[in-house]
Amino acid sequence: MLTYEQQTEKLLSKRQAVLERIENDKAEIEKINAKLNAIQLAKIRDALGCDEQGLFELITKHPEQLAKLRKDSIFESDTDTAQDDDEFGQQMCFTDKKNPYED
Repeated sequence: MLTYEQQTEKLLSKRQAVLERIENDKAEIEKINAKLNAIQLAKIRDALGCDEQGLFELITKHPEQLAKLRKDSIFESDTDTAQDDDEFGQQMCFTDKKNPYED
């Protein structure tokens, strides 16, 4: 049987190992987040058809163009609804049909 001091040392050692893993995991998460951010920026640059410098200039020197792009994007997404689909436009109401049980 381990003494109290030995048990304490063992638990402290385990706790330290877990804390070190947490720190390593935090660093790994930061690396992954940086890669995700880079991919998202690349997607935006490709969509706008510009390089890093062009994107920077668009944001800093021409914010009105960026606002216009954003407004256009929001407008398109707001108007694209299921109600625009022909399937819903031609749907009949059940009350338009004669009730077969009325006869």
